[in-house]
Amino acid sequence: MIIDINQHKISIGSHYDIFIDGEKKYYGKQKLFKLFAEVNLFAETTNEQAFKVKKKFFLLYPTYVLTDSQGKEAILEMKSYWKTHYQCTYQHKVYDIYAHRGRKCSVFINGKQVAWWDKQAVSWFDGDNYQIIADDDINEQVLIACCLAYDNYTYKSQDKGVFNYDLGNLVFQNRSFDKQWKPNNKNK
Repeated sequence: MIIDINQHKISIGSHYDIFIDGEKKYYGKQKLFKLFAEVNLFAETTNEQAFKVKKKFFLLYPTYVLTDSQGKEAILEMKSYWKTHYQCTYQHKVYDIYAHRGRKCSVFINGKQVAWWDKQAVSWFDGDNYQIIADDDINEQVLIACCLAYDNYTYKSQDKGVFNYDLGNLVFQNRSFDKQWKPNNKNK
């Protein structure tokens, strides 16, 4: 599965268009005038809220509450600042997100890699763009919500101009990026 997340910055917020295998399936909107960031993910066809991503107050490490359409919550929190490791538990599955050198992140569920994403290096006028490569049987909504939270914390204060360039992580990493990993494509 290929998920494309395209952010459009507006003067006081963001809007996201989200495509699954080339078809627009979701869109996201950042709530305005909030003390702590909040992004809502909606299904394109029904306009129903699929997930809410809300930043919480934190002292050391960023924390986000991810809430699905049934009200089930997951907490996404940073485990290591220097080696950029995030962790989220949702429905008895532990999602670990590791940033690598550059702009790539890998996603593991219960210790097994299930996805990775890459942020586009250059953007003109608009915000950030991500491409996620994932197993076909992964919960795409949780993966998208984690990516939106990661983007909100990591790049919130950047991308202010007409031309934006991101070098990515230049120093530490918890794990090396696995170039050999391939997603399972059960639907193909």
